[in-house]
Order: sequence, then structure tokens, then C-alpha cells
Amino acid sequence: MIHAITFDAVGTLIVPHPGVGEVYAEVAAAYGVDCPVAVVARRFPAAFAAARAAWRTPYGADEDDARRFWARVVKDTFPVPLPARAVDAIYLAFAQPGRWRVLPGVRAALAVVVARDLPCAVVSNFDCRLEPLLAGLGLGPFTTVITSAEVGRAKPDPELLFTAARHLCVQPRQILHVGDSPAEDGVMAAAAGAHFQLVPSGEGIEAAKLFHLLCEARP
Repeated sequence: MIHAITFDAVGTLIVPHPGVGEVYAEVAAAYGVDCPVAVVARRFPAAFAAARAAWRTPYGADEDDARRFWARVVKDTFPVPLPARAVDAIYLAFAQPGRWRVLPGVRAALAVVVARDLPCAVVSNFDCRLEPLLAGLGLGPFTTVITSAEVGRAKPDPELLFTAARHLCVQPRQILHVGDSPAEDGVMAAAAGAHFQLVPSGEGIEAAKLFHLLCEARP
């Protein structure tokens, strides 16, 4: 039976607004670097993938390493050098609630979890920006927010879900993890022995489906 639920963050609960390319280009322009949004958006996936491949712990093994990770992504996204202040400003921009959008159905899904009186957590490949960000977006309440930078490992490593289970005072097999990435969320849940519910990336959560799933899983 399911006694607790955990959610991925980016792509499941929230997405950058209006988009990574737009935010990067806007902030860079404030520091005198003008680069078309289309160019930034096109270069970002490769820069992100290269940083993930180069890092021993993708997204950063701690808070300082996370900042270095994202600095590498930002620098490699632009075809021209960026001032250090611009790199820092782009990193800090994504700590601001206004740079994110809550996906459809998320607030209703969280209300379902509260109504079922289930302890709830967020488990994300993120860093110290996440918990205040979620609070600023009015999402929660969460029993805990577990990030890869805090744990020192990144999904699909199951240690993130094991850490969440300890905070939630349940066994991993009693957790339903909801996420948009089979490779990160799905593999992590399987490795931890938890249940997994895949949601379409960036499309939100069907609260009614989640409600029925929880009703079937727990009296």
C-alpha cells in the first residue's frame, strides 16, 4: 500500500517561464550580451548534456559544485563569452518564482494528497534554490524537499528516495514517486523498490487519475 508520495520538480510540478532560452537571453542582454533567443534555445540542450557527461555527480555534488555545474552550462550555451556577473545572474534568476510556471493540475493533485492525509515530499536533481522557490510559488505543504546537491548524488541514484523515505518515516516500497523522466525518476523508483507514476513532461498532472490511483492503493 502507498503511505507517502514524492514528486519530481522540473517537468512535473514546474517549468521555466517563458522558457530557458528566453530567460538566458534576457538576463544576458542586461549585461550587454545580445544573443537571439532562438540561438540560445538551440544551444542549451547540447551544453546541458555536455556538462552532465563531464560531471562526476551531475547537477553538482554539493551547493558549490552545483553552482559550478550551472555556470558551465550557461557559459557553453552562449556562442560568445559572458561576464561572470551575467553567469551569476542567470543562475540566480532561476531562484525567482516569476521565472517559473506551475503546470496544469499540480495544485489540484497536491490538494488530493492533502485530502488523503499522505505525507508528501519533493525529490529533485536541484539545489538550495528549490525549497524557497516552491514556497514562493505557493506549492506544498511538503514534509521535506530532497535535492541532489544536499544528498551528494543525482537521480537515478536511489539514495535520494531512501533519504526521502527516512524523512517521511516510511519504507521505500510504501512510496509512490511521480515524475516525468523514465530514465531518472523511473529508474530511481525501481532501484529503491518504490512505486512509480509517469506523467507527460511539461504537461502537468491529472489530479483525478492520481486520486483514483491512491484510492486503489490505500483503503
